[in-house]
Amino acid sequence: MITRHHIALALGSMLILYFPLVSTNLWALPVIALGVCMGAVLPDIQMKKPKTFRTLSLAWIIIHVFKKTVLKVYLFLYRHISGFSPQSEDKRLTHSLPGLFLISGLFGSIIILLSFLFPQVAGTYYIKALLAGVILGVLFHLTEDICTKKGMYLLYPFDETYRISGSIRSCNKEDCRIRRFHILICTAVVAVIVVNIEIACPDSLKWMVSVAALAICMVLMIWNSDVAIDGPSDVHEHAA
Repeated sequence: MITRHHIALALGSMLILYFPLVSTNLWALPVIALGVCMGAVLPDIQMKKPKTFRTLSLAWIIIHVFKKTVLKVYLFLYRHISGFSPQSEDKRLTHSLPGLFLISGLFGSIIILLSFLFPQVAGTYYIKALLAGVILGVLFHLTEDICTKKGMYLLYPFDETYRISGSIRSCNKEDCRIRRFHILICTAVVAVIVVNIEIACPDSLKWMVSVAALAICMVLMIWNSDVAIDGPSDVHEHAA
């Protein structure tokens, strides 16, 4: 999907999941939203620098910083430990399960480290919220991408044949499924907000409703995109 769809769908998904948890501390919401926006663009490491400064330039700056820091560690581990030499511009590095585990593991480790070293420092709450948002943004990005033709290479760079993908072409304006996804997410956001404001029930139950709503949205998106997993036999058939 293109960047604006990634960001909009990720922000909507974040509101569905997080609104019950931060309804008593709305200051945390923009911090988490910032993290989600960052995570929603990070996997697209193939993005070229825009010729003129515009909104997309902010996404490119985030990706560029990521490539100069986290991605360098990622490539070092592959080249010196695993023996693989993937290209730094290859988006399959971040559109794969190993890429997801490395990014999530890195930011998750920082969250755990902050919790261990500074358990009583209130300011670290917002840093951890930001990093958790980044992890969620990456997860949302990859979930959205498996609905498209390009999909996600499950085990790259260890294996280049297993791929999970759907039938949506992101730039096909005649395909209205992405617009339907936006409507679906917006409807779920409104429903979650109404439940949290108007219905008296335990907070834990409200969060369970949010989790169920988000799960239903994700399942419907995947189902409507004809998502399937291609293996070695499928690759040979296409080659033939």
